[in-house]
Amino acid sequence: MKRLYILLLLFFVGCGSSSQYFMLTEPKMIKKYYNKNSAVIGVEKISLPEYMLQGRVAIGLSSTEIRYFDSAKWIEDMESSLTKQLITTIQKSFNNPKVYAYPWDLSKQADIKIKVNINRFIAYGDRVYLDANYEIKRLKSGKLKGGLFSTTVPTNSSSTSIVSSMNLAFSKLTKKLIYDLSRE
Repeated sequence: MKRLYILLLLFFVGCGSSSQYFMLTEPKMIKKYYNKNSAVIGVEKISLPEYMLQGRVAIGLSSTEIRYFDSAKWIEDMESSLTKQLITTIQKSFNNPKVYAYPWDLSKQADIKIKVNINRFIAYGDRVYLDANYEIKRLKSGKLKGGLFSTTVPTNSSSTSIVSSMNLAFSKLTKKLIYDLSRE
């Protein structure tokens, strides 16, 4: 009887500590840019700060200290997830299926390579901050276009609100990068 009580107690304690699982999603409204010449585009894996790679949602407590939500977790590796989202959004924006993760093992060489470094992507106070830099490089000519990006989005202290604001911030970065790509 004592064992049954302990097993039931462990079961209910385990069920009571539920986690929330989050993922960022691609922008809902995408401006369409139609290009007569559909270039092969390679997108390098997006680089994120180390605190984004821990599998949990982080918030800034000060400019030098962060805390992780114990129960708010990312569904997948954030670098891979954000890279896939960027690829999908570029494909839809340009009606071009020839957008791939770079480098790849294909016989076709990329015409354009995109590299994104996100330097800051965290909630602090009542805002989510995203600071990034990116490069759009035409590989044949060597022409390079770089960009800096910075945005803040309002949030509150709940993990759901923070993730929603992060989603909006990443969407803004994606739209800016696609706009610059359309001008290439």
